Amino acid sequence: MKKKDIVPFKAALDNFLKEKKWSKKIKGYQIVSNWENLAGKEIARSSQPIKIQDKCLFLAVKSNVWANELNLRKGELIEKINREAGEKIISNIMFKIRRTQFKDN
Repeated sequence: MKKKDIVPFKAALDNFLKEKKWSKKIKGYQIVSNWENLAGKEIARSSQPIKIQDKCLFLAVKSNVWANELNLRKGELIEKINREAGEKIISNIMFKIRRTQFKDN
């Protein structure tokens, strides 16, 4: 093996993930697992990511009031998520009211 054939591990891993088309899925999982830091504590207490499908983030929210509030802030959230991901992985957010999923504060 020649020295020029040696590839840094990070580059090799990035290439592998791109080949398998796993990069966006991993970034999606990072959004879900890092929701509080990404959205902020107040929003995270009243919403939880359910899944990302076809560039749409599905969020469980605790009330209609929160669904309306987050709908008004949808553009801001999408921009923040995509900036954090380094690419456009979200183009829409859908809200599902799930009161039982949240603890009363």
